[in-house]
Amino acid sequence: MKMKWAKTFWVYLLVTAMIGVLSACGQSDNTNTASGNTGNAGNTEQKQVVLSFMTTWSESDPFTGVYYKNAMAFEKANPDIKLDIETIPYNDYPVKLNTTAAGGNLPDLILMIGGGSMFEQIARSGALMPIDDMMGNWKEDFLPSSKIKEFNVDGKQYGIPGEVSYTTVIYYNKKILKDAGYTEFPTTYEAFKAMVKDLKAKNITPISYGNKTGSVLLASLLSPLNERISGPDLYAKIKSGEQKFTDPDFMNALKDIKELSDMGAFNVDLNSIDNVQATNLFLSGKSAMYIDGSWGAKQISKDKAADFEVGFAVFPQIEGGKGSMSTMPGATNQGVVLNAKLDDAKKAAAEKFLQFMYSEESYQNIMRAGNMVPANVTAPTDIDPLFKEMTGVLAGVKGITPVYDIVMPATVVTATKNGLQGLTTPGGSTPEAVAEDLQKELGQ
Repeated sequence: MKMKWAKTFWVYLLVTAMIGVLSACGQSDNTNTASGNTGNAGNTEQKQVVLSFMTTWSESDPFTGVYYKNAMAFEKANPDIKLDIETIPYNDYPVKLNTTAAGGNLPDLILMIGGGSMFEQIARSGALMPIDDMMGNWKEDFLPSSKIKEFNVDGKQYGIPGEVSYTTVIYYNKKILKDAGYTEFPTTYEAFKAMVKDLKAKNITPISYGNKTGSVLLASLLSPLNERISGPDLYAKIKSGEQKFTDPDFMNALKDIKELSDMGAFNVDLNSIDNVQATNLFLSGKSAMYIDGSWGAKQISKDKAADFEVGFAVFPQIEGGKGSMSTMPGATNQGVVLNAKLDDAKKAAAEKFLQFMYSEESYQNIMRAGNMVPANVTAPTDIDPLFKEMTGVLAGVKGITPVYDIVMPATVVTATKNGLQGLTTPGGSTPEAVAEDLQKELGQ
């Protein structure tokens, strides 16, 4: 998968493995962390509040530079508030966050790259400050609660995400589909499958996939099928034991993937090439569609020929399913949370910071950097035209459902990747065998 997806999501798999050492998180009586630094700027009459901030944001980082610049703009607009920034390299951040939280030494402001197990563990330890009393700064029509729930734990809001990544966007070659007789993209799954069969009959590869790591099919095909068939709560029900992988809901998604594979929907080498190679197949006109996350638009826009027309579609509706095309699997990230020990002055300064960082202007800057945002904001006129078109297509997405990779145990995720590769290999696994293996791996 693209670097953006890897940097945004796969860190969750690493931090999930670390949560065992967090039992003491936030329990230390270290009162110096949040309120020991008075932030008195010399002997001037006006006291400057200093907020210590641990983050990965860096001006030179192509992924987080926009957040750093927004933070610097906040400092300039609020000379009475100083950000004491400690920038941790991205790959080192989970370990640093883990050890700092476990020792009770969290700074005033803490970046949470995303939601997930470690964030929830820290929040439940009492180390973080809920911001429910600040949420009046963001109206529902601007920042829908359905798109910020990854930063909500046990009914309490702890942060607001800066961006959202959807795992499933169908990119399609407008010319190929038009020449094949399709002027509109199918909105039902049965019609989608009929189109796949028709394209295959015309000797056109319907969908290019680069599933060498096993991650792509899991995120961009299994996840939306699960949501469209079963609705948003399937993974929670499986983890709690209320449902099983071998029950019809999950099994039907596996059967759908097997059916698509058997009808020749994918390039034959899907499990031996990577996402970059699959993108190139699409852009060279060798497939009608390419399925990837919303982050894929950036690379497609950069590499496509000037006359290559790209269309965008959300995953179609499954007749009789419990899901909806207004919901997409995805994850939100880049949220700043607060130390529970902030005194009143620091809390007021932190609230100002959150208001600024998650304002319409800041979100528009994030969009200029090529990232989707959870807020309902007007797209700036100076963003990439292709990205702007995609945001318009995805504007109807009102809710976000969990991504399989993040919510399931790491061993189950690995077994699922292997199982999906088996399903899409001629003579490979059956849906029943994959489901049974997963249920055993879950240990229920």
